[in-house]
Amino acid sequence: MDQSDYIEMFWNAQEMGVNALMLYLTVISGYLVVAFLVGRDLTRRQSQFISGIFVVFAVYALWGVVQYWWAGDMARLVLESGEIGKTIELNALGINPSLIAGPMGVVGIAGALRFMWDVRTKNGKD
Repeated sequence: MDQSDYIEMFWNAQEMGVNALMLYLTVISGYLVVAFLVGRDLTRRQSQFISGIFVVFAVYALWGVVQYWWAGDMARLVLESGEIGKTIELNALGINPSLIAGPMGVVGIAGALRFMWDVRTKNGKD
């Protein structure tokens, strides 16, 4: 592979990671809307079903974010070790973005599940 292939791989991975992040945010938002609007009215089985589907799709989308951004960072490291690394900075912080997005995504999933729990048990009121 030459440098142009790694550049294309880097930018494709960044774009696909952002697409996966948008899917993740859509799944989280949809779950929070359902929890807020009808969470109290759901039966226990309905709540378990909705929460199970949510966890599966949110984890899948988050895995996509981490996987694509990890691959993009590997391409970045290859590029920065070559000639392009002396002329262009592909990552100003030098941090693999998947190392930040992964834990933040897990916290988001846990927070959404906690929100549903609070709505269903009415513990969220001060």
